[in-house]
Amino acid sequence: MKNYNVKENNNFNFFLSQFKSYWYLFVICLLLFIGLAYVYNTYATKQYLISSTMLLQQHPNAPDASSQFANGGVSSVLNITDNIKNEGDVLRSRNLMKEVVQNMHLNMQYFTGSGLSAVEIYDEAPFELKILKYKVDSLQKQEYVIDIIDANTINIVNDDEEVNSKLPFNKVISLPQYDLQIIRRPQVPLVPQQQFSARIVSEDDAVTALLANYDAEFTDKATTNIAFTLYYPNAKKGEVILQNLMARYLQDNINNKKQAIDSTINFINGRIGVVENELSGIEKKYQEFRSNNEITDIDEQSKVLVGDASENTNRYQQQQIQLSIINDLKRRLNDPTNKEVIPSSLSIQNTSFAAGLAQYNNLMTERERRKLSYTESNPVIQNIDQQIQVVRRNLLQSIDSYKKEMELSSSGLSSQNNTISNFIKKVPGKQRAIIDFARQQELKQQLYVYLLQKREETAMAKAADMPYSRIVDNAKSTKQPVKPIKSIIYVMSFFLGIVVPFGYINSKQLLGTKISSEADIEKQTDVTIIGKIGHNALSEKYLVDIASRSPVTESFRTLRTKLGNILDRQQSNVIMITSSVKGEGKTFLTYNLGSTLAMSGKSVVLVELDLRKPRLSGLLGIENTKLGFSNYVIDDLDVSSIIKPSKFSPNCFVISSGPVVANASELLLNDKLGDMISYLRTKFDYILIDSSPVGLVSDALVIQKHVDMTIYVCRHNYTDKNQIEIINDIKLKDNVDNIYVVINDVDFSKAGYFGYGYGLGYGD
Repeated sequence: MKNYNVKENNNFNFFLSQFKSYWYLFVICLLLFIGLAYVYNTYATKQYLISSTMLLQQHPNAPDASSQFANGGVSSVLNITDNIKNEGDVLRSRNLMKEVVQNMHLNMQYFTGSGLSAVEIYDEAPFELKILKYKVDSLQKQEYVIDIIDANTINIVNDDEEVNSKLPFNKVISLPQYDLQIIRRPQVPLVPQQQFSARIVSEDDAVTALLANYDAEFTDKATTNIAFTLYYPNAKKGEVILQNLMARYLQDNINNKKQAIDSTINFINGRIGVVENELSGIEKKYQEFRSNNEITDIDEQSKVLVGDASENTNRYQQQQIQLSIINDLKRRLNDPTNKEVIPSSLSIQNTSFAAGLAQYNNLMTERERRKLSYTESNPVIQNIDQQIQVVRRNLLQSIDSYKKEMELSSSGLSSQNNTISNFIKKVPGKQRAIIDFARQQELKQQLYVYLLQKREETAMAKAADMPYSRIVDNAKSTKQPVKPIKSIIYVMSFFLGIVVPFGYINSKQLLGTKISSEADIEKQTDVTIIGKIGHNALSEKYLVDIASRSPVTESFRTLRTKLGNILDRQQSNVIMITSSVKGEGKTFLTYNLGSTLAMSGKSVVLVELDLRKPRLSGLLGIENTKLGFSNYVIDDLDVSSIIKPSKFSPNCFVISSGPVVANASELLLNDKLGDMISYLRTKFDYILIDSSPVGLVSDALVIQKHVDMTIYVCRHNYTDKNQIEIINDIKLKDNVDNIYVVINDVDFSKAGYFGYGYGLGYGD
């Protein structure tokens, strides 16, 4: 929690330091944006809020399908329930707004005055524009200044089209995009020398501009009330536009309904024609079927056929009985020994045969009676036998003739019976065919009647042109303009006046490749920053005045204190000072840190181990070519022989690099380096080693194993941010834990550096 608070404080301090350093930029931006806000609030087009409400209602559905269409309108034709929520998209559609634009000619706007002082008017202009002929496909925005000269003359000006003409009202003007006519409106009084302006845009641009300031949303999820809002510069015109939009929506609903109904009526009429043809075809086929089969009434004819069949069967049976009787009679008559009387009950239905049979029976009876008196040979008996023989012969002839007649009649009756039977067998099929014809005829008749009914219902629905949705609240505008909102504009301008310069400063720092604050280092490494050395205004002086109270001197004093807190004061400490590249101030830091430590009474030796490009001895006025570290190693000299006193403090001594050699790395790898540092630990409190830049050569890594602390110098606005990775590599890959960072050449008047001890009077 403590670290979190410190981080917050640092962020706040960083912001304050930014504001302090670039206060002039913040002031300029604040004045600029507030001035722009004032200009915008003064000259921006004022807009009124026009609002209205409409209730969207669903078409009622009737349970009866036949009445559903009449009550439900178009939606009931297809038996579809309206989705009210989709109507919100229709009310916000571009097509609906385009209808309003075309109906009201909203691509033409009229203003009093011109330029920034122009104010839009609605019906107050004493004229109106009319485009007679378009010459281009897409109109470009044009604005015309129209001055009223007198009751009959005007002057029209447009610099883009190079128009500056004085002409009477109603005269056609030929322009590059169209032929334009300015028509006088007699109902509006005309004031000479009055100036107006007119703007003509394409219909698409006018629609886009209106949609940008228009919305239609449902007031609640549970209701179908929809609220309309429109922002427009002219309150009266805005009300008319919104009212016209709602009216167009309702009228479009009616038109769409009628269009769908007309389509349905056309469909029904077509179906009626088809059904009529199908019904006529069925009736014609039925008529042909009855004619071909001689059918008038199939039921009555069936009854007659059954009766005829029964009667013919009876007659045929009677004739068969007669034939049987005739055959029996013939058998008896052909038997000469048969002297019996033939019974009259076996007689056949023939008059002549009955008379002959009666005569035969009488003769037989007479013979039997005579036989009682006479013998067979008696002439009387013989005479009777002769008569009987004649009568028998005649009877047989009659029987044969009657038999042939009966057989012929029986054959006719049999054939007739077969014909009637076959016809009766065909009756069920014909009756089924008749039923099929009747069923098809009935279905087509029902469909025909249904279509006629639907045509009447559809015509009634078309006549009912009242929309189901209705306007709840008519369009009404606010009394005062609602845009622009001055308070919000000023607040936003003040906010921009703060954010823009702050963003500019931070983006400048983010895009910069050099270290500009300690935050740049802390973002890339967790190595502790133990010191920030201020900028030395006297750049020609490398040794700062330790006795002074300057910010640079206080920086070194603070660093000296932090070193004392980190290192063990009871023993000698070896400190190596390195950097990424040349010029970051490691030699400057070694020089002045040694001076600061010496001023505190500590014995200090400065060891110049930048063997490739030594600069420390030169800054101290010591000739580095005489008796230095390279002589110590090569010539095997004693350490005490290469220690030289400094000119600025009796407590500070120097070991120069010696003559520059080619094998600098090999000299540092020599065991004599360790021997020298061990010896120096016995003589001095602090041994400060000025090594080569670690970003260029590996010399510093060779020395590092002999030191107690490594100070890595980064220079403000000089060290590249990418070079911070070198510190991480030293710590992680080379396992160096005793490494710390010091930032050099810091301008504390700039933002981004925090800490205690940089003010005057805050030294030891």
